[in-house]
Amino acid sequence: MARASTRGGSAEGRLPPPAETRFLKGTSGNPRGRPKGLVSLEAITRKFALRQQTISIGGKPQRLSALAITLQVLKAQAADGKPMATRLINELRVRMSPAEPELDGKLLLVPAPLSMEEYSARVEEQNKQAVEPGTAINLETEEFLKAVRGEPTELGQALLARHRKYHGN
Repeated sequence: MARASTRGGSAEGRLPPPAETRFLKGTSGNPRGRPKGLVSLEAITRKFALRQQTISIGGKPQRLSALAITLQVLKAQAADGKPMATRLINELRVRMSPAEPELDGKLLLVPAPLSMEEYSARVEEQNKQAVEPGTAINLETEEFLKAVRGEPTELGQALLARHRKYHGN
């Protein structure tokens, strides 16, 4: 079956544009082109890194971003003792960590200097009501031992009951 001539048109029944409006040979149809910066390398990289992919982890399919997959592989390699993977993870951590806040002319308040005696007095005043950790532990141990020997104390009986419940005997 022979095709009908389209006289230069691209589809059957379609005519080419008039000769005076056609692009000249060797001239672009988009002379200004794509503006610079319209698609940046950063945008392309971000789009690729966030693209979801399905992979099998432990026999189960999981959807993760390409970035998450890359980090998982780097972690596994670092755990295997590969120094290059460890170095890459540290570089990423440095790049991704929040920047130090700049003071930009803001006021920084510093407490007044204290002598060693004044500082010691303030610390002692703050710690008057504090319970020493060693004392509380020893108290529980003593109460537990009293309960084991058969001397009745409420805390000792509670500690002994807890011991029997979770440790048997």
